Amino acid sequence: MRDDKVLASISSAESRRARRIGLRGIERINTPLFLQPCRWVHTFGMKAPLCVLYINNDGEVVKIQELKRNRLPLPVVKARSVLEADTDAARRWNLQVGDIIEIRFAQDARVAS
Repeated sequence: MRDDKVLASISSAESRRARRIGLRGIERINTPLFLQPCRWVHTFGMKAPLCVLYINNDGEVVKIQELKRNRLPLPVVKARSVLEADTDAARRWNLQVGDIIEIRFAQDARVAS
């Protein structure tokens, strides 16, 4: 959410295993994935490019990256969580570095595996 507007419904990777797998193997990203704790992602094994939003403890977007497949970016020290989405997500949501977003979960939206 931003400014009381819901930007997207998301899933959450709850376990360490789920965070390691992330969106690997997904051909088309329909549902963004929230990873916490997380400061770093890679795109090895991905079938689609990603838009990655790095978020600090205050919900501030500290970095936005568009990553092609098979990339290994540097960790983002200020980040405490990551939102992985399709490549147009940040533009579609009109998000920029410095924006504050709020992550809310419906009880059934978490990925437990």
